[in-house]
Amino acid sequence: MATLRAGYGLDAEGFIVSDVSKNKINNVYMPCILESVESLKKVFQQQLHSVYLYGSVPRGEAVILKSDLDLIALFDSELSSDKLDELKKVARELSQKYCALVRGVGIAVAYYDYTIDPSNYYENAFLKELCVCVDGEDLGERFGPYKLTSEIAIRFNGDIHQALKRTLNRLDTAADEDFKTFSQNFCRKLIRAYYSMVMVRSQIWSTRLQEQAEVVIHHYPNKEPIIRTLLKWIDEPPTERETVYELFKREGEWASTNFTEEANITP
Repeated sequence: MATLRAGYGLDAEGFIVSDVSKNKINNVYMPCILESVESLKKVFQQQLHSVYLYGSVPRGEAVILKSDLDLIALFDSELSSDKLDELKKVARELSQKYCALVRGVGIAVAYYDYTIDPSNYYENAFLKELCVCVDGEDLGERFGPYKLTSEIAIRFNGDIHQALKRTLNRLDTAADEDFKTFSQNFCRKLIRAYYSMVMVRSQIWSTRLQEQAEVVIHHYPNKEPIIRTLLKWIDEPPTERETVYELFKREGEWASTNFTEEANITP
């Protein structure tokens, strides 16, 4: 962990330094971003408040055909089940149209009232530090600056128990391709959960999965084989269902049981 020392990703006062910016977005992704925004406006013109981009694209690290275009659509009011189906259709159509550019277009949902609720302040570190507003009012400007705290760790990945339960249920009946996708997604979630457990004590901020993995290994050296396996499965989707299920269940339950206590350990 030669380059990842305490203070990495933080300013001199210990506040998070965001590594996303509109200036880092490769122009090759702009047609997809613009069409995504216009599609959302067309379908949800009465409810759409703003649209945000996060992930490798606004970090300037996206790789054609290997990276997703990750969006958050923030709405003024809650979407009905029919509207949620329409949103899935928009994402599916965009993914198909730009399949030669991105692995997929994902559109997460957020709501205005929930976002501005003071009780969700620490959760909004995601909007402030990891997202770029590409349309509408940027609510991220209302929050921060943030230091690394257990509140952020818990808000970001304290739902690991629910994610584990959801994933195991999906794996039980998933077709082969869906099994690979669900597995890869939970590999990422588990690494991020482990990182959140040691984030505060390490005082290292990173949104890059490989760097998060190295921080985890530094603090939990006995879990290095597990982390290496998870990283391998992200690159090469696993097919051995029993092996995947057992590892996810064992490691997910450990993270669920120990998350809060570990996340609250300070330097």
